[in-house]
Amino acid sequence: MHTCPRCELKKAETVSKSPVEGAWEVYQCQHCFFTWRSSEPETITNPEKYNPAFKIDPSEVETAVQVPAVPDRKI
Repeated sequence: MHTCPRCELKKAETVSKSPVEGAWEVYQCQHCFFTWRSSEPETITNPEKYNPAFKIDPSEVETAVQVPAVPDRKI
């Protein structure tokens, strides 16, 4: 498990790996659903350097009233 940069919980799992060994991995927090690549800058990957304006309180995730809808796919 990895620490989520956004909610700071240690609930992020590896969800994908580069076809080129070691090039990058994709992680997703199983609590707040934030997703990021290991190849992104530390301002995205490091909880201490992640922009505080975008951090969330993990206790508020369960009571979040508005979740953005996923739009229909354009064909």
